[in-house]
Amino acid sequence: MIVEFGWFLDRAPWAYASPGLNRVRVGRKNLIGLLQTRLGLTRAETPNAERVSQYLATLEHLDSPDAWFHDSLHADAWSTAYDLLAARDDAVANGWRGDLPDESAREDTHARAGTERGTAHDGGPSPLLRTLAAAERAGRGPERAGVAGGGLAPSLADDVAELLDELESSPLPLGIDELVLQHPEETFPAVWRRIIGALRDRGVRVSEAPQSPGAPELTVLSAETEWEAAEHAARWLAAGGDGGGDSGANASTAVVCSDPTPVLDQYLTMHGQPRLGVGEQSVWRAQDALIPLFFELVWEPANVHLLAEFLTLPDSPVKRRAARHLLRSLAREPGTRGPEWERAIADIGADETLGPDLAAQLDRTFSTHLLLDVEHRRPTGGQLVEATSWFAAALNARAAVVPRLQPTSAQLKRVLALVAPLRHVSRKDLRRIVASVVTADAEPILPAEAAPWLRLNHLVELGEDVEDVLWWGFQSASTPRVRRWDAHDAATLARVGVELPSPQDLTALAVRETLAAAGRCRRLVVVQIAQRNGERVDSNPLLEALVERYGRAPAVGGASPGVGGGSSSVAERIAKATRVPSDLTDADGVWRLAGRTAQLRRAEAARPSAPDPVQEVGANTALAPETLSYSQLDVLLGCSMRWALERKGSLRVPDAADIPEGSRMIGSFAHRVIEKLHAMLRPQHRAVPTDTEIRAVIDTLVPQLASELLLPGQKARRLTVEAAVREAASTFFAMLEKGGIVLQEVEQEFSKDLPLVTSDGVVAVPVRGAADAVGIDSDGRTVVIDLKWYNSVKYLREKVRKGTALQLALYQWALHEGDAPPDDPTAYYLLKQHAFASAHGHFGPAIPREETPAQLWGRAVRSAEFTIEQVLGGRVTATKPVEDAFAEQAKASTAPGEQPKTIEDVETAVGRLYVQPGCRFCHFGALCGLKGDYS
Repeated sequence: MIVEFGWFLDRAPWAYASPGLNRVRVGRKNLIGLLQTRLGLTRAETPNAERVSQYLATLEHLDSPDAWFHDSLHADAWSTAYDLLAARDDAVANGWRGDLPDESAREDTHARAGTERGTAHDGGPSPLLRTLAAAERAGRGPERAGVAGGGLAPSLADDVAELLDELESSPLPLGIDELVLQHPEETFPAVWRRIIGALRDRGVRVSEAPQSPGAPELTVLSAETEWEAAEHAARWLAAGGDGGGDSGANASTAVVCSDPTPVLDQYLTMHGQPRLGVGEQSVWRAQDALIPLFFELVWEPANVHLLAEFLTLPDSPVKRRAARHLLRSLAREPGTRGPEWERAIADIGADETLGPDLAAQLDRTFSTHLLLDVEHRRPTGGQLVEATSWFAAALNARAAVVPRLQPTSAQLKRVLALVAPLRHVSRKDLRRIVASVVTADAEPILPAEAAPWLRLNHLVELGEDVEDVLWWGFQSASTPRVRRWDAHDAATLARVGVELPSPQDLTALAVRETLAAAGRCRRLVVVQIAQRNGERVDSNPLLEALVERYGRAPAVGGASPGVGGGSSSVAERIAKATRVPSDLTDADGVWRLAGRTAQLRRAEAARPSAPDPVQEVGANTALAPETLSYSQLDVLLGCSMRWALERKGSLRVPDAADIPEGSRMIGSFAHRVIEKLHAMLRPQHRAVPTDTEIRAVIDTLVPQLASELLLPGQKARRLTVEAAVREAASTFFAMLEKGGIVLQEVEQEFSKDLPLVTSDGVVAVPVRGAADAVGIDSDGRTVVIDLKWYNSVKYLREKVRKGTALQLALYQWALHEGDAPPDDPTAYYLLKQHAFASAHGHFGPAIPREETPAQLWGRAVRSAEFTIEQVLGGRVTATKPVEDAFAEQAKASTAPGEQPKTIEDVETAVGRLYVQPGCRFCHFGALCGLKGDYS
């Protein structure tokens, strides 16, 4: 067998142009695997997360208050073990056997002393090396029996030392005739030179691959964005296939993919070419997100947004019907404590397809049995495993019928196995463990397809001659990194025969091999982009090395440009080799790039047209509203298209996207605080609560209605919100008492029929809802107050001044007999500003108004009659686009006389109420043409 061996060839294809039997191409890992197979040394691979757990147990065994790593271990145990294990493995992979030049450090009696704190080395081993050496001895010593499996499981690093021993002593034949080195033997790290020497001593012929004398024609395709680069890269590949450019040129083409290719794959499909299928690394595939999300949900306080995300995952173990109940409860009350959550749990228990057992398990898992991440009260590993019991059982059951979940189920078992023996588990520890087990995967959106070209991950993997190379994602190209050791540590290890490769040496080797691989092609096209996702993309320094070696110097005078050398700067050569998309097509529509051409045809210009804001859907009596609330009436009058889509088309955002947050959440929370305080005060015939009572109610309601304020990092915001709500509640009750108003009800429900006259007769629509706060003044008049959490007082004060406070007028109309509302006291209470906005003097200075409630209500009824008649006739209108078009026409109009400038002017002139469309809160902007570029 002939083995081609290079430092960067682990992912390289075995053969492409000249395939043959008994010839393989391998890197470090694959050569170790091959030799282990021949020498009978293969073993089951131990996941790195399990090895970190074992090493953590060793460090805890060595730990003491004076240990060098003690503070780090206490702050972040898993990361400390992870970093120290990585240092240990790097040293072992380069031939370290656990010994140090300081003989006193070998004594077992000094195992702990060797890890003590200290900053001065005094010429001896550093605390890091003493810690690693102590851990090596502890892992092999008899005191480790029964601790974390008795020691550290071997890894690829340990295989190197074992191979050296076996190559010198094993009688088994290797079956290798020749070892062909991709680069000179002296460029390999020292331990690998020893392995190569051991193979030579066993009769393996060692040779070096001849270097290609070729010099490629280097072209740098420089595009602004990934999309622009993908368009031209795909066209270049298409021009090399059958039917374009040189017939069959792609059969001798290599495509290097150092970046994900979803965008490039789209353009390849447009050109009828096979997909490359390189996906972006991510742990957030639907099935892989289950474990990280769930382990964020076992902690107190509940994160309702992550819970909603977990419930809506395609592979969530929570049954869909149960998830809908929980999501609706979160949309009403964003917390896992309170009446809405309890009602959802009760509904799940009453559902015959779900049952009380599932309801109890969900309540226990997401509400009543959450764990605390508080110092001295953190759960044990066993308690965490117990909190995960339902999830583990449900996921295991799902995996039995959904094969793609089987790896996820196996990952969960590994996480639980690592967690179970821990004495205490923090949220940080759990995140570290999960991240070690659920690693990033690069599953593509669409898989790769069979292609005539060779696909590589980096140019160094090119082992044979080809005609053309396209390097996609050149700026992201990198080779495996090496640990950067302290110079003192490297010198200390050198004294025991361990020669560590420097990052500079391996970087130089990577550059050397990239340049050598570039010489195996005739044309090299490097793709560069200026920005990705709006951020600038840095250049790859490797470009300078490529241009310096292969870039053609610009011609001077009558001289011909030459390859390499010359007096021109590297920047000038890069500019000479660079092509931009705008320069690739000539006046005849012929596109040229790096020896390939394509004939382009100019596409016909087409301007996208916005949807018609007025839709005719046909007359239909079923379009009549069954009921109306104030919010529905406001939407109907403001934009009948939105009302029709929501109420008749049943279009709405998903429950997970409807969970209150921000001002909406705080407003609901403040509203409920006032409701609870009134319920407490009314039986006692009191008007104003004490500060202690307000604080107690707030503390009770935060987990129920504003649980996100309890999350880590939200303390300052929570204190600010609680202080604002406290002041709002105190001021509200005090001002009512001062104004002589007795608060009778909070959330007083009402229902009253609204007769609307249309051309087809009278339509009676029930108006239902609840007034926020209803009281009585000293004159016996009904007082209505609506509570608002707004960032500014200007908008509501302006509504009161103009007399367009429709919500207050509707409440007074609904709470009284008759067709028009009385002019009884009404007000908006601005919770954030602790102030009232009212046209009546009960609440402070009155705001002069332009219109009485009766006049306002009359205009609102006429507007409702007109809109409903339009809707019943099959005409629905998106108001905002119509307004914009009307304003433009009015601005351009030259008609004599005073003309209406806005739709509001038109509505007012005919005695109807204009209601501003609530486009800020509408999700249908793409359907009406308000969102989207139609320029």
